[in-house]
Order: sequence, then C-alpha cells, then structure tokens
Amino acid sequence: MAKPPIAHPVLNTQRLRLRQFRLEDAEAMHRCFSSAEAMRFWNLPAHVRTIETERAVRSFIDCTPSYYRFWAVADAGTDLCLGLVNYHNGHIRSQRVDIGYIIDPAHQRKGIASEAVSALLGFCFGERALHRVQAFIDPANLASRRLVERLGFHEEGLLRDHLRVNDIWRDDLVYALLQPEFRAQRALNPTVSPEILDEFLPRICI
Repeated sequence: MAKPPIAHPVLNTQRLRLRQFRLEDAEAMHRCFSSAEAMRFWNLPAHVRTIETERAVRSFIDCTPSYYRFWAVADAGTDLCLGLVNYHNGHIRSQRVDIGYIIDPAHQRKGIASEAVSALLGFCFGERALHRVQAFIDPANLASRRLVERLGFHEEGLLRDHLRVNDIWRDDLVYALLQPEFRAQRALNPTVSPEILDEFLPRICI
C-alpha cells in the first residue's frame, strides 16, 4: 500500500499564515513575478504571461520535502497570498538548505518578509533539525542584506558571476546562519515562536 503524502506544515505568526500554495494563488503571485521591481534581484527573469506563474505555482505545490518546500505567505485574517518563502537545495548529509523569499511590492516595507523568514528559520532549525541555512543575495540588494543580518546571518564572501539571468552574469554574496547561533540568539532575545499546527506537523527524516 502506498504511503499517504506528508501533510504540508502550516506556520502561524502574529500577522501571517504560512501555508501550502493553492492554484488560486497564481493571480496574487503574478503581481510579484510580473513586477520588474520585485524581480530585479530574483534568480529568474520577470514573468510576461500569467501561464508562467500558473506553472510556477503548480511546482510550488508539488514539493520534495527533503530537497525543497514552498510556503505561501498569507495574511492571517484574509488568507490573501502576499508572497512566498522557501527552502531549496537541501543537502541531507550536511544538514543544510538555501532559502529564498519574495513579497508583493504592495506589501513590502511592513516587516512581512522578516516575519515570514523568521518563521521559516524556526521550522528549519527546529522541526528539520538543520545545521546550516544559507542565503545568496545580490550585493546591490541592501534591503535583503539588512533583513538577514537582523536575523543573525553572517556574510561569508562573494561569488563572482554566480547567476546568469537574461544573459547577464550577476554576483552573489553568501550569508549563513548556523543552528548554535540561531539557538543562542533566540535564548538571548526570545520571541513568540510561530506555531506549527499539530495536525500538520510532519516528521521528516533528513
């Protein structure tokens, strides 16, 4: 008998509900992915057609938890999708992942990305028991650099011509946070951890 799929964990914060993507989220995500401003530091060019976003959302739903998983960042009250957070490039032996995030430009500068990424880190270092979380950030993306630095990440170096987007080579700065650093930071500055709903709590072997 085939095993049932592992339920997608839901992460709750004060203002947000990080949940599995649904097909109807494509319209909201297209506002992100079609925005040249929002996508200027993304690892793919801005979407031109809605079908591109619809395909992307389908791929977000069909995850391989040991390697990657996407959450829709939704408003806790309205359930409106405001953007996404994800981990990807999971490495089982080294217990590490890379993370990514993007928020609808209409909802930026409200601390939403910081709140969502903080919830994601709690899941990665808690439920997933990972040792290292990485972020690759364009040197010119000052807002994103400040975000991860506030969350305790350390800048580790520059990767030259690390990405090729629309035939343009781009550099990346490597940022990383280790589990002992994360735990020490939370112990010194405790906050209300995002609640992982019990009925969706997966047991993931990595």
